[in-house]
Parts: sequence; C-alpha cells; structure tokens
Amino acid sequence: MTAAKKIVFYHSVICPRCHISGLALRRALRKRPDIEVTKIELLTNMDRAKKAGVTSVPTLVADGRLLTGIVLTPGKIEEFIQSLLAEPS
Repeated sequence: MTAAKKIVFYHSVICPRCHISGLALRRALRKRPDIEVTKIELLTNMDRAKKAGVTSVPTLVADGRLLTGIVLTPGKIEEFIQSLLAEPS
C-alpha cells in the first residue's frame, strides 16, 4: 500500500485568484482520495510559507516542488498532480 500524497495549498482569504484556484483543485481531486490537501492561510502563516519557499498565492507545494501563478488553471493543476502520481512515494 502506498502512502497518500500530500499537497499544501497556500492561499489568502482576500485573494479572488486563490478562490478560483481552490475550486479547480477540488474538482481535480474529486476522484483522487489518495491525495491529501492542507490549506494554509498565507497572511497568518508567513514564517511557514517563507520556509516552504512560497512568495505569492496561490501556490501548491508537494514533494519539494511548487506550482504558482496568477491563476492555477485546471490544466496546470492536473499536470502537477500527474507528476506527483508518477513518482514513487
């Protein structure tokens, strides 16, 4: 049995792009119960974000990799997820 993959979603409640990206992430994960997501509010966790290399939101972090951009499109999110699943845990 393989361990669940973990994605950390750095966002901000005041960021409309984060809301859109969060919706796309939820849709992408509907059929993937093997992926766990932790949401981190950037404004109240600046030190944790800095340690993870996060400088803007929205950002996904998993296995030492970051996906960031103005809006994380469904296509970009899917590619990120597929790259995680392609690697052994």
